[in-house]
Amino acid sequence: MKKFILAAIIALLIVGGLFAENKKAPDFELENYKGKKVKLSDYKDSLVLLDFWATWCVPCKKEMVHLDKIQKKYGDKIKVLCVSIDKPRHKSKAISYVKSKRYKFMTLLDPDQKVKRLYNVDNPPRTVLIAPGGKIIWSHTGFTRGDEKHIEEEIEKYLKTKGE
Repeated sequence: MKKFILAAIIALLIVGGLFAENKKAPDFELENYKGKKVKLSDYKDSLVLLDFWATWCVPCKKEMVHLDKIQKKYGDKIKVLCVSIDKPRHKSKAISYVKSKRYKFMTLLDPDQKVKRLYNVDNPPRTVLIAPGGKIIWSHTGFTRGDEKHIEEEIEKYLKTKGE
């Protein structure tokens, strides 16, 4: 009986994870670190890699190095948007960090954590790949060495299906 219950729980978790993908990405509007308002829907015709991070998150900072490389490698084939979920008192810390690194991707600020809640981000980093039209096609929580390869595999898989 215990094995059956465990199997049922695992099946529900897997099915729940599948439903998280293939659903419409919720639109939002945030400011970038220069104060310009940006909406996810501004990139509705683009492949978007949306990443949630925080200055206190060491794995986030490691992942951001790779996200910058992805933005440089794929250029206009993808738009990398990194959303800082630092609270208002750490907003300037997030801005300073991103400026010092000179990342090529866009950094957005979510000090009130509305978008964090909208995307059910419990622990950063949380990475979401969104197809043109707004469908979530892949998502992942956490970052360990080697995950950058999985991110690129998902990007490549999508680009190959679209003939790019």
